Amino acid sequence: MFRKLRSKLIFINMGITSLVLVVVFTAIYISSTRMANNRPPMPSDRREEFSEDVENFVEKSIEEEREIASRELLIMLIVSGAAIEIIVAFVSYYLADEAIKPVREAYEAQKVFIANASHEIKTPLAAIAANLEAADITGNKWISNVEKETAKLTALNGELLTLARTDLVNKVVVEEVDLGAATLQELETYEPRLDGIDFEKDINTGKMKINISDYLQILRILVDNAIKYCDKKIGIELSDRELTVKNDGTVISKKDLAHIFDRFYQADKSADGVGLGLSIAKALADRNNWKISAKSSDKETEFVVKL
Repeated sequence: MFRKLRSKLIFINMGITSLVLVVVFTAIYISSTRMANNRPPMPSDRREEFSEDVENFVEKSIEEEREIASRELLIMLIVSGAAIEIIVAFVSYYLADEAIKPVREAYEAQKVFIANASHEIKTPLAAIAANLEAADITGNKWISNVEKETAKLTALNGELLTLARTDLVNKVVVEEVDLGAATLQELETYEPRLDGIDFEKDINTGKMKINISDYLQILRILVDNAIKYCDKKIGIELSDRELTVKNDGTVISKKDLAHIFDRFYQADKSADGVGLGLSIAKALADRNNWKISAKSSDKETEFVVKL
């Protein structure tokens, strides 16, 4: 993330510098060559002192000198511009790195805090859930509400912990697995939740070297999301190194689509959850150098992961 931000700052700085150099150097070149071309090769009051041949020779020689000087000026401006660009690139890299350093440090501290806080919250949440189960109080709506909210808080804490671990751990473990078989096995666990939903699967992938745990987690997030928002149809396709999860239903607007992978962003404000699922999928994909994208049109939403 910070690498992209630094590159963007450098690109903007280099772009502005290049534009200024082009304008200034073009003005210098045009004004210099125009001044030289408008200057007569020989004063008019001295032309009578020389023969026509001498005058033509002088004019030709001066014209050639002008062309040579023009080319040398152009080369000098190009070389000077390139040298300035190189210097600006190094300076921009340093300044951009210094500019984002406080943001990077704050972000790193935030990741450590989320990881530590989520870990500490996990224990009391488990204790609350265990005590509620042990109490075995049925038919009390207040206890039922506590159980539901505890389950929600446990799920949220688990998402935060997963996100923090994804940010803090960059090591990717790759192993050869039958990706198609692993995908089908994972999809079988969703069958109890598919009542009334047309669930289509097209799996055409065999053995592959991949980070299977991250892949399966992305698959779960996308399938959960599809089940949550579909009307009556979900499609899963896996071929070569591309996973596609699509569902019918309400179209996501272009405005929301631009932020669909942002943390805590929810296109549907009334939906359950806090908007962490897709951001976790994006973080996992980035860690593995996979590309994840989304599009929505004609009452269908589609997520594509290029592995």
